[in-house]
Amino acid sequence: MILYEKSVEKIEAVLQTFIDESGATYVLLADMGGNMLFKAGEGNFDGATLAALSAANYAATMEIATLIKEDNFSLLFHRGNNENIHFARITQDILMIVLFKPYLSLGLLRLKIESTQEEVNDLIGSEEWQL
Repeated sequence: MILYEKSVEKIEAVLQTFIDESGATYVLLADMGGNMLFKAGEGNFDGATLAALSAANYAATMEIATLIKEDNFSLLFHRGNNENIHFARITQDILMIVLFKPYLSLGLLRLKIESTQEEVNDLIGSEEWQL
């Protein structure tokens, strides 16, 4: 993947806007190999490790779906006492991982994820990116 500085700045701005508008704690874009591409927000953990584990978790869940003859699961989400995590495959190669507090509405967050996904897809589809 070739990333141009202008594209990087645009993606970072989209992710920061997502954090500001959704109330999420942290957002991370990773490739399906578990490599961290972009992040925004605050977290007391290693983002690279989160990216790797999230990609493995997502891949394992998709294999479970195949095993039980599902095309996929519409929602991949874990609820915690202090933090929740939502996973969304936003392109064939990119996973969006969102951490958010339990008091935030999952439905509203998912709507914001969808609009952010569209913005990211528009940027990735531009000539400034080569995947």
